[in-house]
Amino acid sequence: MRWLLVLWDIDFTLVNAGGVGTRLYRMVFHDMFGTELPSAADMAGRTDRAIVLDTLARAGIPEPRKHLDQFLAKLAALAPTGRELAVQHSRALPGAAAALDALAAFAPGRDAPGRDAPGRDSADRDAPGRDAPGRDAPGRDGAGRRGPAPGRDGAGFTTANVRVVQSVLTGNVRRMAEIKLSAVGLDADLDLETGAYGDSHEIRSELVHLARGKAARKYGRGFAGTATVLVGDTPLDVAAARATGARAVAVATGGTSADKLAESGADVVLPDLTDTAAVLFAILGVP
Repeated sequence: MRWLLVLWDIDFTLVNAGGVGTRLYRMVFHDMFGTELPSAADMAGRTDRAIVLDTLARAGIPEPRKHLDQFLAKLAALAPTGRELAVQHSRALPGAAAALDALAAFAPGRDAPGRDAPGRDSADRDAPGRDAPGRDAPGRDGAGRRGPAPGRDGAGFTTANVRVVQSVLTGNVRRMAEIKLSAVGLDADLDLETGAYGDSHEIRSELVHLARGKAARKYGRGFAGTATVLVGDTPLDVAAARATGARAVAVATGGTSADKLAESGADVVLPDLTDTAAVLFAILGVP
């Protein structure tokens, strides 16, 4: 059995939050310093710890690091307001819900995907060309056991022997991450306890180590190297994967073009998440 830890970025990968983060930054800044925030620092692909430090420095606040933890705490405390704003202004990106749902079929404890799964009618299961587990499909011997088959990777892995832990690797503080996801109904299939959040470290690649450690403790197995897959929309997401030996699946749904994401070293670049089969193939590495 091959296990994968899939770590989703949130903003502009799964969710368009409608500027909720910037609105909350402005509220916290005004509360702490009694004046309007001139401008927030660039947020794309960065952690809240890094963004807050940069934002305070740009605003001319002396010794920004002295105010960092207080700013993050106030940001988390604005969760009720953040949820109201997220419900009003946020939306799930096209294909995000279907992608999460499709990968959830591979979650630990689930039956092998493809076995009369919910949402598949009999015509779909019986469609020509489908390798339905349990039938005399290519790669199975007469007893129905799976053997080597063309088109599968060199280790003999197929979708029937993959287990996927889905979580997040996000620059948001945890409370804001939870709010953004729940506001658009994308939290059900994610193990948020295993996630890594922007209040934990300034450097995004360090969050990969944190998430791997949490997943290893919870599931009793390691997720080193390409057993971890990062899905994100910025070169910084790709860089975090490259720095930690993880695989990088990039989606051109933020402000970075597909060409730029490819140049940054992504293993796979998708235009968006609308082709669920393409998303599964990019993440799992098998059809």
